[in-house]
Amino acid sequence: LLQAIGIGTITIKGKEGELVGVKGVLHVPGLAANLLSCSQLAKQGYICTFTEGGCTVRKGEAVVMEAKLDKGLYLVPACVPNCYKAHMVFSEEAACSTRWRQVETVSPELLHLRMGHAGKQQLLECVKKGELKGVEVKEGAGQQSKCPDCTSGKLPRTSFPISSDHASTPLELVHTDVCGPMQTPDREKGSRYFVTFLDDFSRLSWVILVKTKDEVAKVFRRWIRYVERESGAKVKVLRSDRGGEYLGKELQTFLEEKGITHQLSVPYTPQQNGAAERLNRTLTDLARANLSHAELDNTWWGAAVQYANWVKNRMGSKGLGGKSPYSLWTGKVPNVSMARVWGCMAQYKVPDQQRRKLDPKAQWGIFLGVSERSKAWVLWSVADQRVMESRDVVFHEGLNFKGWKEHGTSQSGTSIQDPHTASIFEGAWEDPGDEGEEQQEEPEPADPNHEESRETDSTPQPATQADARDDQPEQHVPSTPSRSSWQQLLNQQLSKTPRTPMKRVTWEEKLRRLEEGEATPLRRSARISQPPERFSPGHIARMHDHLVSDLDDCMLVDMHGHEYALDVCLMGQVHEPRSVHEALNRPEWVESMHEELESHKVNGSFELVDPAVVPPGLEVLRCQWVWKYKHNPDGTIERPKSRLVVMGNTQKLGVHYEEVYSPVGKHATLRGMLGISAALGLDIHHMDVKTAFLHGNLEEELYMRQPPGFDDGSHRVCRLKKSIYGLKQAPRQWYLKFDEALMDFGFERSECDPALYHFVRDEERISLFLYVDDLLLLCSSKALLDRVKEFLSSRFRMKDLGEVKYYLGMQIERDESGILIHQERYILNMLQSFGLSEANPVRTPLPTGFDVHAYEDEPLLRDELVKLYQSIVGSLMYACTTTQPQIAFAVSQLSKVASCPKMFHLQAAKRVLRYLKGGVKSGIFFQTQPQSQVQLVGFSDADYAGDSASRRSHSGYVFCLNGAAISWQSKRQPVVALSTTESEYISLCQCIQEGVWLRRLFGEFGHDHAGGVPVFVDNQSAIALAQNACLHGRTKHMQVRWHFIREMVAAGEVILQWCPTNRQAADILTKSLPFERHGVCMTLLGMQPHDDRVPAADAGVLVLLSLADSMLWVAPTHGQGGVV
Repeated sequence: LLQAIGIGTITIKGKEGELVGVKGVLHVPGLAANLLSCSQLAKQGYICTFTEGGCTVRKGEAVVMEAKLDKGLYLVPACVPNCYKAHMVFSEEAACSTRWRQVETVSPELLHLRMGHAGKQQLLECVKKGELKGVEVKEGAGQQSKCPDCTSGKLPRTSFPISSDHASTPLELVHTDVCGPMQTPDREKGSRYFVTFLDDFSRLSWVILVKTKDEVAKVFRRWIRYVERESGAKVKVLRSDRGGEYLGKELQTFLEEKGITHQLSVPYTPQQNGAAERLNRTLTDLARANLSHAELDNTWWGAAVQYANWVKNRMGSKGLGGKSPYSLWTGKVPNVSMARVWGCMAQYKVPDQQRRKLDPKAQWGIFLGVSERSKAWVLWSVADQRVMESRDVVFHEGLNFKGWKEHGTSQSGTSIQDPHTASIFEGAWEDPGDEGEEQQEEPEPADPNHEESRETDSTPQPATQADARDDQPEQHVPSTPSRSSWQQLLNQQLSKTPRTPMKRVTWEEKLRRLEEGEATPLRRSARISQPPERFSPGHIARMHDHLVSDLDDCMLVDMHGHEYALDVCLMGQVHEPRSVHEALNRPEWVESMHEELESHKVNGSFELVDPAVVPPGLEVLRCQWVWKYKHNPDGTIERPKSRLVVMGNTQKLGVHYEEVYSPVGKHATLRGMLGISAALGLDIHHMDVKTAFLHGNLEEELYMRQPPGFDDGSHRVCRLKKSIYGLKQAPRQWYLKFDEALMDFGFERSECDPALYHFVRDEERISLFLYVDDLLLLCSSKALLDRVKEFLSSRFRMKDLGEVKYYLGMQIERDESGILIHQERYILNMLQSFGLSEANPVRTPLPTGFDVHAYEDEPLLRDELVKLYQSIVGSLMYACTTTQPQIAFAVSQLSKVASCPKMFHLQAAKRVLRYLKGGVKSGIFFQTQPQSQVQLVGFSDADYAGDSASRRSHSGYVFCLNGAAISWQSKRQPVVALSTTESEYISLCQCIQEGVWLRRLFGEFGHDHAGGVPVFVDNQSAIALAQNACLHGRTKHMQVRWHFIREMVAAGEVILQWCPTNRQAADILTKSLPFERHGVCMTLLGMQPHDDRVPAADAGVLVLLSLADSMLWVAPTHGQGGVV
């Protein structure tokens, strides 16, 4: 086997000297001759015709290459004038610490590409005359051939008449024009136009992207302040066409104030503004050529135009005596050493402050240009999906984004599955000094503008590309592991692998070891290769993360290069099958599907019958396989799981099903159980029902096709005897079956939550919480708990998971001080999914005073970004309904525009993710209570007229059990309130409804709040209105339903109390707060960082202090009940 160490694009000189571009070329140093793929040529639009004497390659009607038949092979008499090798970054020295050379020698073709497809002859003249510095052209370049991208991007056009009169001083005359609208908005800012300003004296031009033409006046005001301050000159004349954007009152008034003469072209004669028109043509032609070469879609037009303008300003012109606009404007010779092929792939260094110790030091990006404000390159970060700037970059000028994706390169960072990465494992390592050098490395200063869309280093020093790797020897790729070995792999943990630094070894030393049997040989072996025992899916993921752009992160893995590569090659096995054919060719999934069918057989889910028994008009339902890996709590793979499901989307109401409703437990009930467990020291265990839906009985007559891949060829169909996954009625039938079993044992269904059951006998009590097929058991007696587990196991196939550790996406940790529930793993996965694993955290979910209706004139997001926004908001919504009440207001606001978000909203959603990143282990902490007390307290608040569009108020309430939140809501009110009292009153009504329900719920647990549930409000008028049935002009319009409060207060269900605003816990649910106030509210909600635990001995004391300090209520000492 020969190894490909790079992917790139080459150009071949054809029959008549023209360039033929071939993309996706593999660089294989071991090949004795260059091989040309006919299929790849065909994909790129070339036509290959083979005859007895040779082969002809055409592009349309033109013959570009001819090949002669020689010894059975077709030989192409062509040469490769330039080949750019794509390569990885191999070391810190090569990637980020080198300094770019002052003068670089390049070929004319590469210079042409780097300079945005500017004219080749013009470029050569500029270099020859010294008008461009930082670059030299190779001698003996010969005749230059045509560039195919220039041909497609620069169609000829009749020239405009050129005026012979030119300005004699800078800014004496400025030409301006607006180009657009473009067919697609710009990717970065959503712009559809660009405005150009051209100084007639120097021909220096400026390009500014705008979303609408209305922005021209504002843009011109900013631009004129900048150029006049920079040059010291004043704009005297502005020449434009008669577009409405230039005739508006705002711009005309500004021109009059500045004393600037406004020259207008004759109507319908744009040629009189020829300088601006020619500039637009030049920029769009260059941008079109850049987009063509980079194979990027039109959403990148903004960056392409800006880079074209950067190039144009640095090109010499005959009209300027060979000088460039840049040199005339600044008096300096332009330095183009930072120019690179636009749109090529690059790798930039991730600052040490933004990554963890073992994270990759480099990320992938797309080159977009050179920064105007600092000495850095502008890149589009693939991982973060944003524009950023960096000085430490390694470029792959022969590799564009399309080729990068097509050849299996991951977008998740530098952990790249690339043909070049294999050479990382086979190189020689450095030994003693590396560790010391690592410790002496000075950290870079933190970026003060970490919240800006672009990151700029203060003293950028661009890096050059590293040298290509040497040729590598052949490497053996192992066969697929067997089922037995696979099971061993799944059960191994990475922690068993010793982690020691590597030693530098030469290939001669490796060969000696191979001969002495010290390492697995690289040659082919008759023995079937088996993966190493340390290999596991969790190990694989870590291996993948180690494919980084510098060697230091790889030093922690103690293994030979070829063994490391072996593990990576096997990494492709860890993914779910995509088809039945693929599943049947993987032993572990075949066994999993057999297990699923065996479950149906044991359960009697269906039987094969002749299709003739199917009633006329009754459709036979289709079915399919679903494959997923089951994971352990630590994220490692437990086992492959196959599920046979009916395609319920084809079911018809009244024919295949009737009732479908099935209750599931409420999260407030779950958190309440956990709070009681912590307060009273009760055990809470977790059980899982295997193949739960298969236990339900069907009431309808249904038929299903045979499972795909297991059809016996008899054309029989399956008559369903039991419920099966995918049926619309399956959840309901399972619930009815389980409910029947619990009733047989003696459980009673809760009146407050139909998924909650209680069993009480004498002093023994057990409560059962059901969420589909996951259940929790809260029990005061170990003997009773064992009896219930034994009973359930006799009726269903159960899995006893012991004390609860992980439930419904929540991680549950318990010690002597209490119970902490958090979602660290869920949040980390969410950050990784949305490319924000390395984002800088922020201290609050939203900025103070956030208004979701701001920036109304901003255009809507593209469809793909709308889906991204909706995915982020949906993911955040689950977090805020489980363990993160502090983001409930932010999620409520962002949900308002889920169907029509803008870039402003997407940035706000990402800010919430960055907030969660700052406290991934933050959760709700239920403290152990020394006196085993269970106290429920509520808070209600409202933000009057907080919605700037509808002027509706925002309600928020939260109920805490022993100081920890168990139920909360943040919601816009259904009607417009006319006063703060009315808005607080409406919010209080919603709060009391929840309080009454919670009181009855805890009564079922044996904790009845006899004196009522305390509810704290920071508005005295609302409390008075609830306690007194008064009627006056400011309240007579209120709907009767809001006065439900009065009845509940009179009945003693709740006790209304006043609290100061700075102690109002629900304040965090009604508005975006500053950091200090946000932290106070989180403390009142019982939210603590993961490791910020209160020692058990002091827990009760701190609870009392917290309650007393909050001025809300004081729990009496010595176990006496009551509320003050």
